[in-house]
Amino acid sequence: MPSSTLSKTIRSSSILFVALLGVVVISVGFGARGFDLCDMLCRIGDGSQTTQAWTILLEYRLPRTLLAAVAGAGLACAGVIFQAVLRNPLADPYLVGISGGGSLGAVVCITMFGQNRLLGVSSMAFVGSLIAVGLVYGLALLRKGAGYINTIILAGVIVGALMNALMLLIISLTGSDEMQRILYWMMGDFSFADYPKGAVAATVTCVGWIAAFSQANRLNLLMVGDESAANLGIDVSRMRTFFIVVAALVTGTVVSVSGTIGFVGLVVPHMLRLAIGPDNRVLLPASFLGGAAFLAGADCLARLVAYPTELPVGVITALVGAPFFLYLLLRR
Repeated sequence: MPSSTLSKTIRSSSILFVALLGVVVISVGFGARGFDLCDMLCRIGDGSQTTQAWTILLEYRLPRTLLAAVAGAGLACAGVIFQAVLRNPLADPYLVGISGGGSLGAVVCITMFGQNRLLGVSSMAFVGSLIAVGLVYGLALLRKGAGYINTIILAGVIVGALMNALMLLIISLTGSDEMQRILYWMMGDFSFADYPKGAVAATVTCVGWIAAFSQANRLNLLMVGDESAANLGIDVSRMRTFFIVVAALVTGTVVSVSGTIGFVGLVVPHMLRLAIGPDNRVLLPASFLGGAAFLAGADCLARLVAYPTELPVGVITALVGAPFFLYLLLRR
């Protein structure tokens, strides 16, 4: 990596890392019940602080904030990959039907086994995401050549519509006890976050990010076109498959632990691209940290803005992302 690119990467990542730390501190420290974190840390040794306060911080707010940060990092990085591979600035992880597949898997599990089987819900959502990606990619492989990228996008729309239709059919036949849980899953929900979920999601997200970042130069070449990349010695089909699988696995994992959260993969990469440029060697680390800060902050707002009611985090991201999507659409 050239020294100028490395310097730019370090500078942008440092700024975003500080921003992420600030968001995490605010999210953990603010809630329905306020705490003075500095005072609590100073009183660790004298036993004057109540156990309840630490329980709320360490068993509810901290794992929830960390899971939101991991989910945001994964979705933003997947957005960078899809926008580069598909050469479509409006692409995000949900364009290829991953969201619909994950939601359908979660709805099936909740309907069959109830909302308390959280491990089963996450597993079924992950399986549904992988099935959706398999269908989309299988359909795309039927058509090679100039229309390949458009086929992926159209196949994603079709598979997503099919998954949503099946999901709505199930919801329409579901009792009221499961309805609220299903709706919260569809709009994104971190209320059942815990450390094991965060650890699994963080592991997959970090491995996926490392795999993508190690091939960032080839991702840059895919952006300029298949013919140019092939002339430079890149196996276009193989590399495209590699990046799509990586992004799909990361997004499927995030959906399995957090539900459907839209627009993160669209908004964060675009905002950072405007600030630091399109080089994926810089953009991937920045999106990892920026996406984490964005979704952790959105989750904090979801907890506080309508207290005592808690909003699904997907509502906050949609209120930010939908106008931004419209702006991009009109601009193009």
